[in-house]
Amino acid sequence: MSASLLQSWFALPHAWIGALALISFWTAALAGKGSKAHRYAGRVFLLAMLGILITALPLTLSTWLRGQPVWAVFLAYLVILVGVNCLNAWRAIRHRADFSSYANAGFQAGALVLGLAGLGVVAVGIKYGAAILIAFGAIGPLAAWQNLKLARRGPSDRQWWLRSHYGAMIGNGVATHIAFFQIGLGRLFTDLGNSMIIHIAWLGPLVVGGLIGYMLDRRWARSKKPSDSPAPASLTPLAGETAASIRSPKS
Repeated sequence: MSASLLQSWFALPHAWIGALALISFWTAALAGKGSKAHRYAGRVFLLAMLGILITALPLTLSTWLRGQPVWAVFLAYLVILVGVNCLNAWRAIRHRADFSSYANAGFQAGALVLGLAGLGVVAVGIKYGAAILIAFGAIGPLAAWQNLKLARRGPSDRQWWLRSHYGAMIGNGVATHIAFFQIGLGRLFTDLGNSMIIHIAWLGPLVVGGLIGYMLDRRWARSKKPSDSPAPASLTPLAGETAASIRSPKS
């Protein structure tokens, strides 16, 4: 199967599902936490992210067939990154009353796979001098370390599931915004240049997502008893979107 055929089949569905993910993300974010609107929009968002992951796989293969192996490896890593995030966001709610079921062998295996994949991308980024690859690759081992530490030590309070959930959902939200900005910035600000657009689109949502996660951690830490200490979020806010419109870094 040719790269152009894969692109023609999956690029448009990928983009439309991404738009649904963006809308449902903000619907859930603005709705009252725990409300029906929040729950339903969150489910739609996770289902949309699943659709994004499914359509991203053939688009990643298309990138490889077009002779861009470095970028294809990076996109494959992002599929792993977002996939782990989606699974943890859902499981944190499902197993919030049973931490051992949440932090089971599958959870730890996912963390290890994510960490190893991230280290591989960091190595590729160092080899080709690509700062974006290094920055996003480093998220993998950092998230893996946090998850494995959480699984080993256990939660320090009853709000562990909440931090795990919103940490993963913020990361997925960062992914949808990266895809949106990759498309929108290039069309609205053509004079910025490709390099500037790439760095703003990738690093901007990541920085904002990290700040939001930090503020939420502080908020929930203040809401607990003084004797409690906050447990780390399950995942560092991270970005991963394999939209076909993403431009590849120079190699």
